[in-house]
Amino acid sequence: MKTIITSDIHGCSLELRGLLRKCELNKEEDRLLILGDLFDRGLHSYEVFRQVEKLKAEMGERMIIVRGNHDQFFLENLKHQVSMALWAYNGGLKTLQSFENHGQKPDIARELLENTPLFFEDEQFIAVHAGLVSDRMEDNTPEILLWDRTVTEGGYKGKIAIGGHTPMRQPVFFMPDGNHLVLPYDARMSFPDRGFICIDTGCVFGGALTGLVIEGDRFWLKEMRKKDY
Repeated sequence: MKTIITSDIHGCSLELRGLLRKCELNKEEDRLLILGDLFDRGLHSYEVFRQVEKLKAEMGERMIIVRGNHDQFFLENLKHQVSMALWAYNGGLKTLQSFENHGQKPDIARELLENTPLFFEDEQFIAVHAGLVSDRMEDNTPEILLWDRTVTEGGYKGKIAIGGHTPMRQPVFFMPDGNHLVLPYDARMSFPDRGFICIDTGCVFGGALTGLVIEGDRFWLKEMRKKDY
């Protein structure tokens, strides 16, 4: 069984489809984690919703969505629209338009997103959308897990964690000694036990959608860009 992790889809449905193909996702055996921000900014949020909904139906508990700040925006606006202006400024209007183009209201995605945790942890790693201040998860507020960017400034020394939220040119490993390492694609490496790996590589801004694949004590990275399809 492999674990495949990606983040910050932002309506990039073709890139998501291509990335999972490159990562050789086996829907019957592998585990898939998406670390939030399914929608907004990109043109195809509705298509992403349908892709993810189908994957969840096919894979069940082996498919996990960790909630991101844009997913939180989405849910808040479905409930009471108190932050509509802020959501619209951050790409929400493209999400509404994408659903409307298919004759659907965004409410159909409510159940999918309402059932998302703020983090995932197993014996090997922690997965979050944005950041964390400690590997004692009770020390991390929802605001930290959804919004924090300070983890990419270095200094986190806890159990290895994987997240997105802060776009990078390439995936970066922020080591527990305060240094950082730009990670190459398509190279098999030993999976570290401490530090933080950021895999948001700004797909919706013209960068890549990155997938991190873990198998045993090894991991590697795959990328999907517009030029690849």
